[in-house]
Amino acid sequence: MPLCGILAFGSTCWLTVPFENARRAYYADKTWPVELRRGYTSPTQALARIPFEEGPTYLFKGGFPLATNQFMFWVTYVNFYMFLKNKFFLFWTYNDISYNWCKLLFQSGAFCLAAMVAYPAYMTREMVDMWPKERGGFCTWNNSYRQCFKWMVTNMDLQFYNYQRGLSRWMYRYGAQYFVGLWVADNMGMMSNCNE
Repeated sequence: MPLCGILAFGSTCWLTVPFENARRAYYADKTWPVELRRGYTSPTQALARIPFEEGPTYLFKGGFPLATNQFMFWVTYVNFYMFLKNKFFLFWTYNDISYNWCKLLFQSGAFCLAAMVAYPAYMTREMVDMWPKERGGFCTWNNSYRQCFKWMVTNMDLQFYNYQRGLSRWMYRYGAQYFVGLWVADNMGMMSNCNE
């Protein structure tokens, strides 16, 4: 993938953060006591009201794990898919195997690898926000997503499977959209190469 593609992913990975924060604010609002509720009627209304009531920076609060997840996922997903497509073009070119079956196989492998690589970055948000604190309310990572992610990378060999908890829920929520998105991009010729 050219450098401009990686820069594009790096600059656009922050676009999902305000939507995720608005969605979380809407659902969190339902759990608060009545006197503390903001009265959001939908995530869209929360997205429209939060910049005026809480300030625009509130929409990007806690954005590091979400942006890191998006960046790592898409860079791995697209690069590995293009790698497989370039290396095994002879399957449909010379062996008369259906291109759609090949694409399904390559895309499934790339999606699984990208999800396994990127999901721990998404998990850091749950670890900092929702995991039980130590005695006295002290957080191991000082409520810092970056420190938590650094700790996860350091201890990945010991607790890798713990960082994949909730992956099936994440795939259910995002997986179909991402899978269809790359399929359509390939059909439009965005993933073409010189071997076809």
